[in-house]
Amino acid sequence: MNRKPLDRWMEWLAAVGPIAFLTIATVEGGLRGEYSAIAEPISALALGPRGWIQRLDFALLAVSFVSLALVLRKQLRPGVASASAPAVFLLMALGVAGAGLFTMDPPGAPPTLAGRLHELSGFLVFPWIPVVTLLAARRFRRDPVWRSYFGYTLATGLFILATLAFFLTFVGVPSSPPRAFSEFRGVVQRVMLVAFFAWTATVAHRLHRRAQADRRERVSDPAAGSIERAIRS
Repeated sequence: MNRKPLDRWMEWLAAVGPIAFLTIATVEGGLRGEYSAIAEPISALALGPRGWIQRLDFALLAVSFVSLALVLRKQLRPGVASASAPAVFLLMALGVAGAGLFTMDPPGAPPTLAGRLHELSGFLVFPWIPVVTLLAARRFRRDPVWRSYFGYTLATGLFILATLAFFLTFVGVPSSPPRAFSEFRGVVQRVMLVAFFAWTATVAHRLHRRAQADRRERVSDPAAGSIERAIRS
């Protein structure tokens, strides 16, 4: 099997998938007059007759995270975070898939098993966003190839960590009692995701460029490519 087209598709999905997810959710939210992107989380778009669109959107994001995990593993090994960062992305992909499979409970409705599983799926995603970003920052600080991305990655991780702390303290998940800024649940969630997805797109673009350079090197010097693959395996 020729793996080059598959590699390119994974690199493309890793870069574009998260941005496409947020774009689809934004457009879908704008088409629903009763939906408030300021107050309601993205998961609320999975409710109702048009909920299938957001469930497919979650599937897209899950596949994107799997692609990013595989591309990261291939490009970062061996070394710091070459296994842990991809593993966290796989965990997050599982959480996103669960969020699409199990729909959140509508506001004011009695709790259901599906709603509880949806909330549990969220805890496999959001708390791990700053973790994977800071793991990458640790690697980038030590790697000359990635050192120029260290400052941006560290700042992104710390910003998301602060936003997550604010969310858990002053906003809360939909099933929690109202808090001081609960009416801004949607916008706080989106601020976190915009920062994270901008970072994933930037890193995925860099991974794609490095993969292209590796492919060109293997074509021009097959012996060097074999040595590089032996070192990374």
